[in-house]
Amino acid sequence: MGRTERHRWWRPLLALVYAALLSVGMSVFVLVVLELVKAIQRIPAPAGKTGHPVGDLAVGLLMNIMFIPAVLIVVRFVLKRRGGSLSSVEGRLRWSWLLRCAAAAAGSALLFLAVFTVLLLVTEPGSPVLGEYAGTGVFVAALAVIVLLVPFQAAAEEYATRGFLMQTVGAYGEESRSAGSAPAARVNRLFVGPLPGILVSGLVFTLLHDYTAWALADVATFGVAMAWLTWYTGGLEAAIALHTVHNMVVFALSAYEGTLGRTEGVGSWQGALSLLVEVGTFCLVVVWMRRRRGIRRTTPGDPAPRSADALASRTHGA
Repeated sequence: MGRTERHRWWRPLLALVYAALLSVGMSVFVLVVLELVKAIQRIPAPAGKTGHPVGDLAVGLLMNIMFIPAVLIVVRFVLKRRGGSLSSVEGRLRWSWLLRCAAAAAGSALLFLAVFTVLLLVTEPGSPVLGEYAGTGVFVAALAVIVLLVPFQAAAEEYATRGFLMQTVGAYGEESRSAGSAPAARVNRLFVGPLPGILVSGLVFTLLHDYTAWALADVATFGVAMAWLTWYTGGLEAAIALHTVHNMVVFALSAYEGTLGRTEGVGSWQGALSLLVEVGTFCLVVVWMRRRRGIRRTTPGDPAPRSADALASRTHGA
């Protein structure tokens, strides 16, 4: 997926640089627009802030969404291939498959809430499961922002890490088969198979989040699992589905409690264990659904791979 007939060894490296620069530049553009609006409306708020937690949430989500145009532009004009190649092995989002994964994600998210609630009640019986209600005005406004923007924010992070980054790493693994020199072949061989792309993408995804302790473990677990699922299903649909549903639930709970302003956290072991159950259950259900429905995991026209390396070279993100 990440390597076409126009591939050159330097293209993926150049693409990474351009993608990073474009992402930062577009995020800065969002902040510039914010500051202009604040100046016109005479809103007294620190730089990069709106003065309201719901507004700050919207700005943060919009900045993450900028990953989408950044990577699509780079894929089209630097890597010289269609942006749809990031979505799946079929060159597009498979919407019916995405909706089925969303249903599985909803069930997994409910399980996450149930496990977390039970663990908290058993291990910390005096602690409230939810904080004090922040008020209808803030909650409703936050829900509107969450419903409108979180699907795009989640998709943006998936396109950037599980799509663009995994395929970029995978392109060098495939190059090992045709590298002209022995040293180049040895270096490229390090990237053969799905594991390098999964680990690199999981690491970058983790570093994009300003968390520590258990919360960091949550993100790392989620990132690696979704990277594997992207490789296994041949597309981003499953990862987008769970990422969207999980984030909507978490943001909605934060809006209810009035804790949207928190930009970092340490999490808890109860939350980490609950997330592990959620992600594990979702992966099992998606694997079952993929096998049952025969979801394509290789590009059209490719023969079934005979080995793990062959499979990795032909499937999305490897």
